[in-house]
Amino acid sequence: MKPLIGFDMDGVIIDSEDFSEANWIAAAFMNTLAEFGIPKSEENARALYVKNMRENSAAFCQRFGIDVPHLFWERREAHYVAEKFAALEAGQIHLYQDVSALEVLSRNYSLGLVSNSPQTVVDRVIAHFSLERLFRVWIGRGSALADLHRAKPAPDMLNEMKTLIGTDQGYYVGDQPDDAEAARAASLYPITLRRGDGKCDITSLLELEAFLEHREEHQ
Repeated sequence: MKPLIGFDMDGVIIDSEDFSEANWIAAAFMNTLAEFGIPKSEENARALYVKNMRENSAAFCQRFGIDVPHLFWERREAHYVAEKFAALEAGQIHLYQDVSALEVLSRNYSLGLVSNSPQTVVDRVIAHFSLERLFRVWIGRGSALADLHRAKPAPDMLNEMKTLIGTDQGYYVGDQPDDAEAARAASLYPITLRRGDGKCDITSLLELEAFLEHREEHQ
């Protein structure tokens, strides 16, 4: 059986995380705030990231007098999905060039993708960039407010990936501390990727094969 390598999506496979004023994610969050009459500040917009909503959704909704948190979350998700789909179609979200390294890795490893983006977004990204040839499974969270408990750093989706591929061991490549925490909780070896930052395991997916070879030689 081939060893498993799992990958995060945003910031690892696709370049999609720019929060500049004209970017899709800022637009999605600002539109959500406007719909509920919440001041359109960067602080309030950043509060709508999955990590922040997972930890503080109740307090955020109470602060702004939102009586039905799950309705607020549904509208946040609708704006997020619509803006991300539009950005994909407009060519504003790009596949990182070093994803080409996965072509070689897929010969010797079973590759999976696990993202904190909704499943519908993960499916669209896979189809848009024709990544079905690389990944055996691709998993996103559900879109309901209650599904936030599955988001990384929880190991749920990584454990699901392991079950679907049929292995108990492997690696997970991510760019955030939550990725590494989820990997360890799922008994996967965490590999941190940060482009342009030497304080990590790899700075490009092109370095991944050599990193794995070195680790496996010294286990």
